[in-house]
Amino acid sequence: METKIGVFGGSFNPVHNGHLLLAEHAAKQLGIDRVLFMIDRIPPHKTLAEGATDDQRLEILRLSVSDYPNFTVDTMELEREGPSYTVDTLRELKCRQPDSQLYFFMGSDMLNSFLGWRCPEEIAKLATLVCTVRGGQNGGEAESAEILQKQLGATVILLDEVSDLSSTTVRNRIHDALPITGMVPDKAAHYIYLHGCYQPADLKPIYDRLQTDLKPQRMEHTAYVLETAIGLAARFHANAKKARIAALLHDCAKYLPKEELLSYADTEPPMLPILHAPAGADRAERVYGVDDPSILRAIRLHTTGDADMTLLDKIVYLADMIEPSRNYDGVDTIRRAASLDEMMRLALSRSIWYIKEKGNPIHPATLRALNSLGGTMERFGESEALAICKVLYDKKATDILALHIGDKTIIADWFVVASGTSVTHVRALCDDLEEKAGEIGLEVKRKEGYEDARWIVLDFGFALVHLFHPEERVYYNIERLWEGDDNMIRYPISE
Repeated sequence: METKIGVFGGSFNPVHNGHLLLAEHAAKQLGIDRVLFMIDRIPPHKTLAEGATDDQRLEILRLSVSDYPNFTVDTMELEREGPSYTVDTLRELKCRQPDSQLYFFMGSDMLNSFLGWRCPEEIAKLATLVCTVRGGQNGGEAESAEILQKQLGATVILLDEVSDLSSTTVRNRIHDALPITGMVPDKAAHYIYLHGCYQPADLKPIYDRLQTDLKPQRMEHTAYVLETAIGLAARFHANAKKARIAALLHDCAKYLPKEELLSYADTEPPMLPILHAPAGADRAERVYGVDDPSILRAIRLHTTGDADMTLLDKIVYLADMIEPSRNYDGVDTIRRAASLDEMMRLALSRSIWYIKEKGNPIHPATLRALNSLGGTMERFGESEALAICKVLYDKKATDILALHIGDKTIIADWFVVASGTSVTHVRALCDDLEEKAGEIGLEVKRKEGYEDARWIVLDFGFALVHLFHPEERVYYNIERLWEGDDNMIRYPISE
């Protein structure tokens, strides 16, 4: 059976969804079995726009057609020396598959100038010409088709255009930090952002330096954050070019030595996982030459947030949290939120819960950020703190208090304070709580003061339990530092 092969030539600089829609449409209308995307190296009728190397154009094309089983990339013209002439390509294809029927895709401008091509008569014999025509417009395609049929015996098929998207439009949008979502396949867009294709020339040094500063997996994440930041900037009318720089550099200090990162700590103990943010702001200024305070601030706050965040701050914080490779529970809820501030409230709350579940302290700036946006956190670990209180109550502890301090300090989320009647009783309270901790899903991480048993501290991560001899309880009175009408629970709870 004769195989019908579509030949779609071009520079594909870059390929876009309009190209793919055209190929799909033509294949369906004409019963074409396979479409060859014939990427050229030197187009004979135009100068190739800069912004991507030949290898990059080829990889973008391969990624774009990878989900289409009947689409194939052919590198014949890319490997050929000199300009890519269609007649040479069709000759070779016909030699490869002499029994095939070739359909050569072209646009209206190509059809109208066809008589000026090299060997038009031979092209007309080797392939059926398929021209896409913009709907509702008369560009002279019908007249050109009639001329070619009469003069060359050409078979010309006119199909309605399915998209007016152009590679020029895509390149310009990338250059201007505008989204290209829906214009190129997702995998191709990621590659473009990962390798800096079609970006302004002054970004090239940044990309080059990042390739040495970041590991490949972190660079992948950075490209996703960049794409997401550009989309958010367009959605919420932020300065997209600033968002682009901040997104590119947000993790530029990720792999600095621990000793260097610790010099940026502003809490005790230091929170090492977030220190690449302030370090990154400093590095962006010193090493990458960024002198815009708003960009540097957005980099500095991308792990913690803070009160009174700017539009740019929020864009970069969110882009880092919801970029496409993130798949944690709740990420889609954040993405679908109607407003930027609602996205921020959800994102901050999710971040706080995640950090607390890991048993790590929350940076005060994150709490300030949530509070400034009108967000509230359910009191993390309240049920567990009350379970501790019950164990102590059942063991006859007295004056039991649970103090929520999570919004006031990074030490812990809860203080549980209780008294025994004697040293022996205080030690017994400690023993019983250690024994029953596993039953309520808790683990003692640290214990102090057991020998004297005048003031024993059990550290559960989210909660610090203070067990006092009555005299020490009165003397130290530690609850006075934390108690308040809205954060103190006296156990047992009154009806």
